[in-house]
Amino acid sequence: MIIMTCVISSMVSIVLWRLNRPMAGLVSWMMAAFAGTAAFLAWVSMPWLGRAVAIPLNMAIATGSLMLILDGTLRFRGLIPPGRLRWMTPVAVMVAAVQVHTNLDQDWLRIVLNDVLNSLILSAMIASLLHRARRDERIIHLMIAVATALMIAVYLIRVDVALATPRGQFRAPGDPAHAYVFFVSLIFILSWTFGMLLMVNLKVQRALADMADRDPLTGIGNRRMLDRLAGRHLPRSGTALVLIDLDGFKRVNDDHGHKQGDQALCWIADMLKASVRPGETVIRMGGDEFALFVEEAGDATALGQRVHRLAARINIALARDRHQMPLPRRISTGYAIAPDDGQTLTDLCAAADRRMYDDKHAARPAGAVAVRDR
Repeated sequence: MIIMTCVISSMVSIVLWRLNRPMAGLVSWMMAAFAGTAAFLAWVSMPWLGRAVAIPLNMAIATGSLMLILDGTLRFRGLIPPGRLRWMTPVAVMVAAVQVHTNLDQDWLRIVLNDVLNSLILSAMIASLLHRARRDERIIHLMIAVATALMIAVYLIRVDVALATPRGQFRAPGDPAHAYVFFVSLIFILSWTFGMLLMVNLKVQRALADMADRDPLTGIGNRRMLDRLAGRHLPRSGTALVLIDLDGFKRVNDDHGHKQGDQALCWIADMLKASVRPGETVIRMGGDEFALFVEEAGDATALGQRVHRLAARINIALARDRHQMPLPRRISTGYAIAPDDGQTLTDLCAAADRRMYDDKHAARPAGAVAVRDR
């Protein structure tokens, strides 16, 4: 039964990896499923392999499998950078193999060392699951954490039995404590397989939702994201909207082509992203118009000063970099804050738009044609 469960887990992990190759952690989980199958095959092959081979193989490979699950979890959750901790599994396997071989004739000592090591790995696994878990993933992580904690419990029970039994009488695999470990291992594997499916599915859904909220050219938020933010924060007092328009952008497209125009839009988006503070979100409204959604702007005076500093910083950068690539002449800005300028996104957009065009007209040279500002 447990070998069939491991085989099914291996097949599930292969399918997940094939469908989501760029996703971090899946390779480690797939290898862990294969290692778990190999560990139990080594155990049931004891009559043919003999204790001297089967027991070290089972314990060393099982420890390596747990390390691979931990490695995959850390990568999947982004808790370690790519390429790090590749040494964990081979080191764990070598440690387990050495301690099993050294204590092959002392079953109680072998079990104590092996189960304590595995319990530490599983404890780290629970910590990695629960660390800063988001609200929509907590139930999944808690389900896996409970099964993992149950696995730790039976390991510690087996350690207690091994320590309490007279040294010459404790024998593996004959002691009943081993049956508990194998039974709970089945629950552990099933919970991890089911949990792995749910975690990957949730991550894919998040990625799709994020793509729907992002402007494909610049990678910043789009109007859909702005609507969601407004629905979440308005009409709370202090919520603000800043509109940003590019003066002279039409000339960039007309004189240099749309490819250079796209590069100019990306340049502006990067400058805005580099200038935002926590609680501020950069949005591309469409065309050459951007926005900044501010969750807590304070009062209108503080917001006006913030917008003035932002515009000055970007306009200075535009003047500095214009000789390196085609860029707009300047940016025009307008802002609105709730509830002074309205309590809906439509009201804030209208108020910010009026102030933006006041700024645009104030900066236009006398006699300039309005269309040239676009």
